[in-house]
Amino acid sequence: MNRMQRYWIWVLPVLVGIAMGISLTTPETLPGMAFATTHVGPTRFTKYGMTTRNNPIFEGPSVANWAENWTYNAGEPLQQASVADGVIYVSGDGGNLSLETNDRVYALDAATGTLLWTTHLNNMSMTTPLVVDGLVFVGTGTQGFSGPSETAVNELGARHVTRGTGPSAIYALDASNGRIVWQYRTAGENMPTFVYQHGTLFAVNGNGGVYAFNARTGSRKWAIQIGSYVSMSSPTLAHGVLYVSGAHPYDLYAINVKTHHVLWATPIPHVFAGSDDSSLAYAHHLVYVMGTTGSWTRASSVVFAFDQNGHLVWQSRLGSGKLPTDIEVSAPVVVGASLFVGSPITDQEYALSATTGKIRWAFTAAGPISESPAVAHHILYLGDGTGMFYALDARTGKDIASRYLTGAFAADFPVIVGETIYQPDENGQMFALPLYALTPAALHAAPEIPIPSGKLGIEIKKGETLFRDATLSPIRSSCDTCHLGAGTLSSFHDGVVIPSLLGAASGYPKMVQGQVVTLDGQINHCITAMGGKALRVNSQELRELNLYLHWLSSGWTDHLSRSKSPGASSGGCK
Repeated sequence: MNRMQRYWIWVLPVLVGIAMGISLTTPETLPGMAFATTHVGPTRFTKYGMTTRNNPIFEGPSVANWAENWTYNAGEPLQQASVADGVIYVSGDGGNLSLETNDRVYALDAATGTLLWTTHLNNMSMTTPLVVDGLVFVGTGTQGFSGPSETAVNELGARHVTRGTGPSAIYALDASNGRIVWQYRTAGENMPTFVYQHGTLFAVNGNGGVYAFNARTGSRKWAIQIGSYVSMSSPTLAHGVLYVSGAHPYDLYAINVKTHHVLWATPIPHVFAGSDDSSLAYAHHLVYVMGTTGSWTRASSVVFAFDQNGHLVWQSRLGSGKLPTDIEVSAPVVVGASLFVGSPITDQEYALSATTGKIRWAFTAAGPISESPAVAHHILYLGDGTGMFYALDARTGKDIASRYLTGAFAADFPVIVGETIYQPDENGQMFALPLYALTPAALHAAPEIPIPSGKLGIEIKKGETLFRDATLSPIRSSCDTCHLGAGTLSSFHDGVVIPSLLGAASGYPKMVQGQVVTLDGQINHCITAMGGKALRVNSQELRELNLYLHWLSSGWTDHLSRSKSPGASSGGCK
């Protein structure tokens, strides 16, 4: 089911104009919780990805030991988180306009995950909340088309297409309580994240508009039309030039923000999708964007680099495959001389030379990659469309550690503050995950689940010990070698999803190719796969392993993320 099928979208007349301080939206500030318990992190967050290179990390002595671990459940899909002055801000894109619990902006304490305030908006929000000088800037709008635009969007040469149904607006909220300071309603969606600089808020939207506002008051300084609508591609600003990637036509634009004139517009070669969704990066005097070429049945992910005059410097074709129904495109991230980007077509994350486009390595994930990575300490962190989250060696692409969280990761990014990853997902969870949780040692750590007292508890504990040690394998492997966290975690290794064993015992006995497979038989299959000798049916060791696996199936969940595994477990090592 694609995103548009998940949303109940109302088609309403669109009002254009400024409504200063007047809205039907309502902030909900929790008494006594309006301020964060700490001032950790940057003091402001001014664009998508935090910098022109799109690597949203905040490091330094003040956060050297900052390692938090909490989960907040919003009840609607989340994406595009930011952090400023000890507060996590995140947008909700539930899309059901009849529900007050949908389409909200959330402010959470970065230390505890406590909800500080939440404000209901007039439509879904997919923007990164920008935070500057006590204000939070977000936009609303949908991916839909209506009227003449619904027909025109299927024609590649169509121009002046408007994207967005229902109400769309640009908001400024009070960062301390979520109350609306000003809003500006637009004729197209406002899904791209804005850019703030020197008191001015720059925005692009689904009606082909490029706007500049007084960030404090909401008064419009200027507006121009570029002819292309902009879907999810957030612009970037460098040296007084705003770079914008649009669709119909699929062009890249450079706009002088002082004169608000278009300096140049250049086609992105052979692109028919994707570049209007890929947020731009700027580094090495180059503008980077991801696009989709080929056809709907045989599509290719391509990365493009343009110079400051709009000339194509290089393009790198990453690979081909079938175009996903609900395609969301990763944004390039530049760290040093490397560019990192993921493909929802090939299910791979890539490292390229930022100056030549040469592919240095490719990592194959469990599913499509729309999320942009964050890179810290030479480790690349990102999630995929299956809910798997990875730590990769940024120099080689080697999988260091991975684990399943709860839901798909959209076209957003993790934010890293010190030793903590802040990551939203489409299952409505906002995670604070310590970096040490994405290390082999942590994934092999003993789970903190209660064991009953008495003889039963003793045997379950013995079963856990057998599961974790190497006494049953002459090659010094154990069941925990595959099934991490003593069977409580799902992970990904060598191209294979290794499922959690939570609930696995309840699936036995079962029929496999006409044969009855018992839990005891599956346990022995795992042991022989490790080079060991199958246990006797009436042996004490088999009884203890059986009891331990049944205990894992008695209702205990993942000891860190408290989530279900991505699929049914096989009950054995892969």
